[in-house]
Amino acid sequence: MIQRIFWGIIYGLAIFWICNAQNWSPYLLFIPLLLVCVEFIKMEKLKVWEKIFGIIYVSHASYSTWSISYYSNIDNLSILFIIFGLIWISDSMAFFGGKFFGKNSLAPSISPNKTIEGAAIGFICTLLIGCFSLNFIDPMSEFKSINSWQRISWALPLTISISAPLGDLIGSKFKRLAGVKDSGTFLPGHGGALDRFDSFLLSVILVQVFQSYILIS
Repeated sequence: MIQRIFWGIIYGLAIFWICNAQNWSPYLLFIPLLLVCVEFIKMEKLKVWEKIFGIIYVSHASYSTWSISYYSNIDNLSILFIIFGLIWISDSMAFFGGKFFGKNSLAPSISPNKTIEGAAIGFICTLLIGCFSLNFIDPMSEFKSINSWQRISWALPLTISISAPLGDLIGSKFKRLAGVKDSGTFLPGHGGALDRFDSFLLSVILVQVFQSYILIS
């Protein structure tokens, strides 16, 4: 437990540092994403097409990470931090919601410990906390003059509240197919890179789509 807490703090500080590394942020995130690709390749029980799909999936997430930082009018450092922050809220609230109120399994064949109640609490908390918080983040203030600001302020948390748990389930499905509990030993006590970035992969892809069709238009 102590080891898990220690490395959890290290992981959190590393993400905070990466998100504040100015123009280096998206490129530094390529390192763990590359490790996810390596983990897919090393999963012996995965079929070839499953490995290829996994690599394409991660590659798309890598492109989306770069695209967000290159094209977004929102400060790229803050938008990455916002994504990770909302994912953390989603994961944490779903965990505690499931622990105290969970009765019905969400996807028993993929991840038996996840519950419908936990997912619902995670969804609601991410949406409410995200909508409230975005109105107080300076890099987002330039969008307050846009007529669609109210739509933007809830659309981003809504995107993460849906994509984070789905990304988690996709990661769990890959591990289930590979017959492993953890994808690797990237972070002691926390598993591999896929275990830590499964929610981010789908979230950053959908946020990039959200960005392309709402923020740029």
